[in-house]
Amino acid sequence: MSRTGRLRQPETETAGSTVSGLPVDKGCEVGEDDGAAPRGALEAGEGAHPLRAVKPSLTRGGRPPTMRARRVRLLFVNANRSRSFGGVERWMIDAASGLAARGHRAALLGRPGTSWLEAAARADVPVRPDIRGAWAARVLRVGAAMRAEEADVVIVKGKKAARMAAFGRATGARGRVAFFLGATHELERARWVDRFTWRAVDAGIVVAHGAARWYAAEGFGPPAKMHVLWKGVDLARFDRAHAEAARKRAELGLASDELAVGTVGRLAWQKGIDDLLEAVRRLRPRLPRARFFVAGGGRDAGAVAAAAAAPELGGAVTLLGPREDVPELLAAMDVVVQSSRREAMAQTTLEAMAVGRPVVSTTTVGADEAIEDGVSGLLVPVGDAAALADAVVALAGDPARRAALGSAARARIAEHFTSARMLDRCEAILHAIRAAS
Repeated sequence: MSRTGRLRQPETETAGSTVSGLPVDKGCEVGEDDGAAPRGALEAGEGAHPLRAVKPSLTRGGRPPTMRARRVRLLFVNANRSRSFGGVERWMIDAASGLAARGHRAALLGRPGTSWLEAAARADVPVRPDIRGAWAARVLRVGAAMRAEEADVVIVKGKKAARMAAFGRATGARGRVAFFLGATHELERARWVDRFTWRAVDAGIVVAHGAARWYAAEGFGPPAKMHVLWKGVDLARFDRAHAEAARKRAELGLASDELAVGTVGRLAWQKGIDDLLEAVRRLRPRLPRARFFVAGGGRDAGAVAAAAAAPELGGAVTLLGPREDVPELLAAMDVVVQSSRREAMAQTTLEAMAVGRPVVSTTTVGADEAIEDGVSGLLVPVGDAAALADAVVALAGDPARRAALGSAARARIAEHFTSARMLDRCEAILHAIRAAS
């Protein structure tokens, strides 16, 4: 397979805290400065799923194992067929590119003609558009890709892809399969097929400690099988975007006295766009000079467009569709809102914080791991449009507080959520998964 990144032709919810059972750096700890439990594994104790932190295992020399001398061959598998893609696909592209730059070998496997593979190819990440055909054919093709890439670890998104990779090993592939769970409720205890899928994979990866605790409470254990990988952002890219804020505001037609409130994400039920629009309805009489921007696409785009055009919103909402200039858009906002009903460590939250903008977020899983409420952003209850509106009003009338929250937000990203820290944690997790018996 060519390593140039060009497309190949196809071949025959509340926040909580828990950590994985592997050595991690401070960036994988939650609230360490506030006296939170130390990093380490979580083990089930007495009672209904209590968790306690234990000391992580170390190498004989007393240090976490490094990956520099132990390169990993990776295959990311994602059967997403949509023309739009979200945070998991973006993470796969960024992780594959970043790990390759550190000397590992990584490729992406997906369906032909999908936008996320095309984006990966533009980023010079090797791609294999081989997932096609009936179920049995897809299993064989996934197994063939695993063998061709000689994958040590196969990171999969989605239950079907997880089963394809697990069954693909029956064709002679040897890689260990890690299920990337970008949110809660992707596996549910009541579904036998979900329990079967979890037994069939070797490990799970979640993006927030609260998500790990949720899955443990649902019976998806043992805890050592689940690893926590906080996301990361490229601060340099968002610093450059910050310098473009004035130009982007002019492009959006924003006057100097208008308050810009924005959100970025898939237009789907779990993103709570209807709650955001209800908050806008409540805000209109209180903030007549506010404008609201929604960037993203998805299956509910038509319904969102109809709701945004409601007369009581007064034309205050602008739908921007899918965008390639998300960092610049976030920099142009005065306040960024995350209104999700179900989420785990929302990427938009981290990106808005990286560009120094205050975020008002619902208390979905992982939100309190990214945001220190009242210090680096504001948290409101899920589904509470009134609280969302009140938080935006409070920030609208206090530019100094917006600036302070934004500055603290960027500092938190710099300390815990950079791309480099994410890659460090990812290497440690990959080592642990590959080494597990």
